[in-house]
Amino acid sequence: MPTPSREQMLAKLRDAYTVYFDEADVPEGAPHLASRYVFYCTNECYMLSKKVTLWSAETNEYVYVFSLPELTPASYAECRDRALALGMPEIRPHFDHRSSFITAVFVCDHVTADAAREVAGTRIHKDFMLSLKGWMDFRAAAVDLSSGKVSVNRAASELKGFLRGNLEKCYSIEEESH
Repeated sequence: MPTPSREQMLAKLRDAYTVYFDEADVPEGAPHLASRYVFYCTNECYMLSKKVTLWSAETNEYVYVFSLPELTPASYAECRDRALALGMPEIRPHFDHRSSFITAVFVCDHVTADAAREVAGTRIHKDFMLSLKGWMDFRAAAVDLSSGKVSVNRAASELKGFLRGNLEKCYSIEEESH
């Protein structure tokens, strides 16, 4: 079975993310950052009219998709720190803010075993005013195109199926073109 290219996987992820997420501009001077997506959701409960709000809860997600030939622990740390540096200023904690996620997705031709362990072991969580103004979780996922393996940290466990599904779509496109 031929290996899909990073460009094919990035295109599939773009198609999948832009259904619910807004595509944002990639800042200059951010090597390996291929795309960026943002999601804003506000849930509210009203009493008789929208003027009487019982509660409101905001959930936001900031996705940073990196494209690298090989993911090593050093390149993972560099890109993880870049995603956090770009994502943290986007978070605006207030009493209606429930949670925000900063998600780093790595699309790579090859992921080293050490880098896969680093991804799986990453745990970054921040509470804002003892969680009264919400919290932030960092989610990390790495897709190894050469082996078809997906590595995720605990906060990104639901991303594993999403990424595998998009990877399978890339494999089916490869088979159809041959």
